[in-house]
Amino acid sequence: MNADASGPRSSRGKSVLFCAECHFESALTDGWLVVSDSDGRTIVCPECGHVADHRSERSAPTPQPAD
Repeated sequence: MNADASGPRSSRGKSVLFCAECHFESALTDGWLVVSDSDGRTIVCPECGHVADHRSERSAPTPQPAD
């Protein structure tokens, strides 16, 4: 379905994240807690502690020795 181009536009930027638990909203760079470790990256709501997103690190392919 196509969005109605004549309808009201949101003033929010595309990079705004929303917490499903407490409805906190902010840009990723403006308040969210980002935890990076060997398992990947986790984004945590600073208001309620809810994990909003977790992304696993993708393993880089191991170079194979030339024959």
